[in-house]
Amino acid sequence: MAAPHVLLVEDSDFMATRVAETLEEIHGFYVTTVNTADEVDSALTEYDDIECIVTNYELPETNGVKLAASINGRTEEPAIPVIILTGKELEPIASDAIRAGVTEFVYKGDHATGEMDVLANRISLVLKAYSDR
Repeated sequence: MAAPHVLLVEDSDFMATRVAETLEEIHGFYVTTVNTADEVDSALTEYDDIECIVTNYELPETNGVKLAASINGRTEEPAIPVIILTGKELEPIASDAIRAGVTEFVYKGDHATGEMDVLANRISLVLKAYSDR
């Protein structure tokens, strides 16, 4: 069975490399990385097997919530799960994010270090939930 394909949207080259390598080498995901929200549409067109998007909250020219809204709109069931990876407090962005089609949140401060078990677990959980639909 093929590794689940994750699209990572991260403008920091250091973080993009760190997250992608960890998700691939330790957790067995296949990761494609883009730096901006503008590149997401191209990646979704180029790869028809992307199963989940992990995006930084703060992106050049936009943020992860607006990106999720542009991908999933305000549909009841988002077409593709979006996980926001953020260093910001979650409370102020949570309600807008959920309305925009964000599926999960992972706080960078505690969970985007080491082997990134929490991020990998959240990806696995949303992939399972979406495959059960």
